[in-house]
Amino acid sequence: MDPQNTDLPKAVIKPVNKISSIWFIPLVALAIGAWMMIDTWSKQGSLITIEFATAQGIVKNESLIKLRNVTVGKVENIKLNDTLDGVIIEARLNKKASGLLTQGSNFWVVKPRISLGSVSGLSTILSGSYIEFSPGNNELPQYHFKGLENPPSTPIGTPGLHITLDSNSDYAFDIGDPVLFRGSQAGRIEYVHLNTDEGKMYYNVFIDAPYDKLITTNTRFWEVKGVEVDLSSQGVKFNTGTIETLLGGGVAFDVPTYLTKGEPITERAYFSIYPNKQKVNERLFNSAQNYMLMFNQSIRGLKPGAPVEYKGLQIGEVVRTDINYPEVQDVLNKDTLLPVMIKIYPGRLGLKDNDIGLHKLQRDMDTWIQSGLHGTISNHSLITGSKFIELNYIDNVLSDLSTFGDLVLIPTADGELDQLLTRINTISESIAEIPFGKVMGDATVALSSITSAMDQFNSTASKVENLLNDPRGQTLIAQINQTLKSIEHLTTSYAEGSATNENMNDLLQTLDKTIADLSPLILKLKMQPNSLLFNKTKAQERQPQAHLNNQSKSQ
Repeated sequence: MDPQNTDLPKAVIKPVNKISSIWFIPLVALAIGAWMMIDTWSKQGSLITIEFATAQGIVKNESLIKLRNVTVGKVENIKLNDTLDGVIIEARLNKKASGLLTQGSNFWVVKPRISLGSVSGLSTILSGSYIEFSPGNNELPQYHFKGLENPPSTPIGTPGLHITLDSNSDYAFDIGDPVLFRGSQAGRIEYVHLNTDEGKMYYNVFIDAPYDKLITTNTRFWEVKGVEVDLSSQGVKFNTGTIETLLGGGVAFDVPTYLTKGEPITERAYFSIYPNKQKVNERLFNSAQNYMLMFNQSIRGLKPGAPVEYKGLQIGEVVRTDINYPEVQDVLNKDTLLPVMIKIYPGRLGLKDNDIGLHKLQRDMDTWIQSGLHGTISNHSLITGSKFIELNYIDNVLSDLSTFGDLVLIPTADGELDQLLTRINTISESIAEIPFGKVMGDATVALSSITSAMDQFNSTASKVENLLNDPRGQTLIAQINQTLKSIEHLTTSYAEGSATNENMNDLLQTLDKTIADLSPLILKLKMQPNSLLFNKTKAQERQPQAHLNNQSKSQ
């Protein structure tokens, strides 16, 4: 081709005035990305932090947060806290659930749990652990929470009543233990707290509706153990609760029979737990007067709370049985007395349960003590060895008022058992003083004499037997029998009413009459023995001189 050829066409250069359509693709992609980001941000919920003691079972970007088994969030991060004694879990909730993040909300890890009262979380064996979310009932928002180590016994919003119980008993309850009303479960223990300053256990309890209407100002709570055995002088009593109480125990409540129903409780109130139902049914008294007793005997089996009785009527109880008194020294000295503090309720004596009744009790007790009122330790149960204080009067014993510290002292006496043991000991000592050696010697001599006498008796009996066996002896016995028969016949002949007896009576009467006729003759012969031989005229009888003198004077 010839380069000099000018007939060739020339290119026309035109400027580009619009954007190429190819750029719409990245713009559209950018717009979609921005829209997705905005949509994700608009739907994204709040970021929260939850403190746990451990992250066991929780996995980053996998573990879910659920509300009533519906997923509302996911764990995004897990890290240790600043003090390295726990973990902080960062989780993101969706926007709809973020509005439920208020004060009072609870979070806990759902995992397999097995306890005496229940079995839960078995579904997580295959699906893995997750965090359960329970919204609070407060309107103030909150984004940092302290997770619960155990799930709450009662979901928030459940109708019912929250109360607090306290107890200083040796028996402790656990979370989830039932609260019963006449055998039916009415609630449960939600939280347990030990107050180290007071030495008491506090229990937060939730009472379900409609049982919450039964909680009043006069409601009483008491312990319910699995099996209760009461050994007393009245026998053996067994009390059993429900299956739950058999496994872990529980608490029961009711209004005592001696109280009215009381005013209903509508907000959190505080109650004490009694050891058993018997203590609840015992009427409570506000006024009591303390007294002291000093014993020289063992107080084993006498514990605080033991009854103080008078003729079987409980009028008080034992307060202290220790020796932590400044007045008690030289405990091991044989003459040291052991103090026991009791309290007597004026209300149990028919007096007013106030200061007026208390002052009257104090005046009356002074009079009663001076009149011989004494205290003794008696056995309440021979099986358990428990004892109680019994007040009685001792006849012809008057006492002066004395004090131990600032309390009036009630005189004491040995109990019936101790008195019996003392008598047995005295008898034993008396028996020990008997000279058994001399007695046995005398007994041996006496036995020898008895043996000799028995030998002589046996010898005589043998001779008699020989005599009876001898024909001559038999003849002699026949003669003796014949003689006895003759005597018997003679006795019968002279018996009263027989002819011989009547003849003898007639003869005796004749003889008596004859003697009476002969009596003058015998008297005359006695005075004049010669009157039968010489028949003389009757001599002039002599007269008393005094009589003659009287006759001469009269002439």
